[in-house]
Amino acid sequence: MLIPLLVWVLTIFSNGTPTMSMSTTLTGGFVNLTLPATPQSYILLYINGTPKPYIPYSTYIIIPVFGTANVTIMYIPKVYVVDGFIGINITTDDVVKVIIPNDALIYNITLSIMNMSMVNKELVLLTRGPGAILYTVMTKPATSAVTGKPSPPSPYQGLSLAMVIILITAVVLSIMVLLFRRRGGHGGSGITYGLSDYELSIIRYIESRGGSAFEGDISRDLGIPRTTVWRIVKRLEGLGIVEVRKVEGKNLVIIRRKPMA
Repeated sequence: MLIPLLVWVLTIFSNGTPTMSMSTTLTGGFVNLTLPATPQSYILLYINGTPKPYIPYSTYIIIPVFGTANVTIMYIPKVYVVDGFIGINITTDDVVKVIIPNDALIYNITLSIMNMSMVNKELVLLTRGPGAILYTVMTKPATSAVTGKPSPPSPYQGLSLAMVIILITAVVLSIMVLLFRRRGGHGGSGITYGLSDYELSIIRYIESRGGSAFEGDISRDLGIPRTTVWRIVKRLEGLGIVEVRKVEGKNLVIIRRKPMA
């Protein structure tokens, strides 16, 4: 049986939880489907919108299609931690669309990046494996507002055990980031648009270069991946703090106004 080109979607949520999903049309009897990443636990399989059983193996599953059907798969991939960052290995050469929220930081990515865009304030990368991605979640500014509105239920409540494991990891990482910031000694910084240390470091670097710098130089000199610099610059541009101009095919970042202290 010929399996069509599959596009998997790796979604990283604001709490650090990753999910892998895919929806396609398959034809055959029992279909062998290779998974792009090892599952953390149970896999959700829907055939024509109905939950179905499957036969699991370490790197693939066998799906009872029996004809032509719409197949949807969703699971939490197995993760690991390196130097405080969450890692996910993609072991196949499948196309993987990676959706990264605004408050996540990509430390390193070895997947082949084919396209990069911003959609609804999220960074969307079209990649191809094999490779890996390392990320963490940046802490948000505290707020005193109390809305009293309950949090919406998660669509992945059926994966509670794996969610608890990864949520604990995300909380530990948030604490580590908070301790790192306190050790950094940014005394008297006040409220600065809720900017993270990475965003502030980029602004200080540009100011040290006379108010403008190329994205490539920022990435090289500060040791921050290009994708992360690109996403942070996009956010700063949206806040009106910087302006981006094309100079000889390269992005020149110019300070428009300094963050309010």
